Amino acid sequence: MTLLPQTPRQTTETPNGNSVTALATPSLGATDISVIRQRQRPGGFNPPHFHDREELTVLLEGRVNVSVNGEQTTLEAGDTLLIPASVLHSIENTGDTDAQWLIVSAAGIRFFSEAGDEMHPGWAK
Repeated sequence: MTLLPQTPRQTTETPNGNSVTALATPSLGATDISVIRQRQRPGGFNPPHFHDREELTVLLEGRVNVSVNGEQTTLEAGDTLLIPASVLHSIENTGDTDAQWLIVSAAGIRFFSEAGDEMHPGWAK
């Protein structure tokens, strides 16, 4: 058993109105799973991107619009969305309050821009 205490977790401000907190990642001792908490201000967005493994998003609060392979859907607090590997997706907070969600995936998941360039966000390590 490994306890990952709340303190001293670091929240990282990222572009487009987002902040990210790693809850369980390889650098925190996780070997098979990655759990990230993301908060997004109203009007904030994550640009189109994809991963080499599937990703589960659980909306904890707020309302967001998600585009998955060009198909639009709205998530409300409590909704869960499974995004398959290699599928282009983006998220935008269309509500008037902060949105917060958990991202659950396999440890070591790789991130790619819409153009296919690999990205290496420090908070995902």
